[in-house]
Amino acid sequence: MTSSTFIDWMDIAQRHDGVDLPIVSDGVRVVGESFEEMTDATGRKWCVLTPHADGTRYTVRRKQSRGSFDTSLVCRCDGQKVELSGNVGRYNRADNVWNYDLAETLQKASDYVAQEYGLPGFTAGECRVKPSLSKHDYDLGLWSEWTGAVFRELHVTRNYYVGSEALACEAMRYMGEQRASRVAKGKYGDETIVFGKQHGKLHKRLVVYRKAQEMLAHAKGDEAKKRVKASEEYQFARDMGLIRIECKWGRDFLRDNGLRFVGDANMAKVISIFERESGFLLNVSADRAARVVSEMPSKIRSSALHWIRGDDLRVLLPRATYFRHVKALREFGIDATEPRSKQEGAAETLQRLLDDLPQFELRELPAPDWYGLPDLSRRAA
Repeated sequence: MTSSTFIDWMDIAQRHDGVDLPIVSDGVRVVGESFEEMTDATGRKWCVLTPHADGTRYTVRRKQSRGSFDTSLVCRCDGQKVELSGNVGRYNRADNVWNYDLAETLQKASDYVAQEYGLPGFTAGECRVKPSLSKHDYDLGLWSEWTGAVFRELHVTRNYYVGSEALACEAMRYMGEQRASRVAKGKYGDETIVFGKQHGKLHKRLVVYRKAQEMLAHAKGDEAKKRVKASEEYQFARDMGLIRIECKWGRDFLRDNGLRFVGDANMAKVISIFERESGFLLNVSADRAARVVSEMPSKIRSSALHWIRGDDLRVLLPRATYFRHVKALREFGIDATEPRSKQEGAAETLQRLLDDLPQFELRELPAPDWYGLPDLSRRAA
């Protein structure tokens, strides 16, 4: 059975000094005052470049390879450094409701660059003590480094379920009320919540979304949406109320948490850091009083909260407003003529309101037996 936690995206690179690897690029961008340019018989332009020449710079452009089911990967090799980025596990697959773990994703990345471009795979290399140590690394205990591949970005995802699409909406509303320390938040209806900066250099970002809605959003056109809705994966995600929590980590975060080098990274460490970063969404009790009033008209929500907290509305509101709000609150089963602490049966009234709220529990969701990922070990054999 495939785990509920997996890798959804990676940006990885490895330098191979002293070798001459095949060039993989989508052309070269040259900037300089003057350089020699030639055109061959096919019309392609060639530039003769002198390394480190004054005023001349060049960049090897990344090459995008498009697979089936609207998937793609981006690769580049300048002759020594091999780079690959994208959702490696999703490539050439119809969906990614579940995906591969870290070791399997690394294997698939290595298989791809070897089979597609004849490049060496990504390896850990050798571990060695850093020849020089910055104060930052010293403070964090980052004493060693590896000579092999490094991660520059990593997305880790876990699937949860609550039992239905309606409960998934309720869970999203609850999580949308949470706050992460010193982290900005963006909320998009009951479908997506983003914790962390959405623009600029990525340090860390946490995204929560309903998977069934995301599958529809990615389908281009009416026919594609019909195919998605007819798929067993979509119907399962919808009926189970599948919610995804995805952590996106940039190179500085990976370095500071011992995940920069492939040799230091493993799935157990990835899961431990994922649970630390996402725990605030799962380990905090919901403000159920706020949920009681969330469906009320905005004009009386504040009065309802004051009553729940035991305040006397006669003191807080003008006379006319008091009678108007008391009348409106009766429609929701609340008698606000007196403070809740002075009313007989008020505790039972509040408990009934709380009990009427939809109850949900976020539980991890491994892949069902019928969901099959391609067997990498069998393919490699």
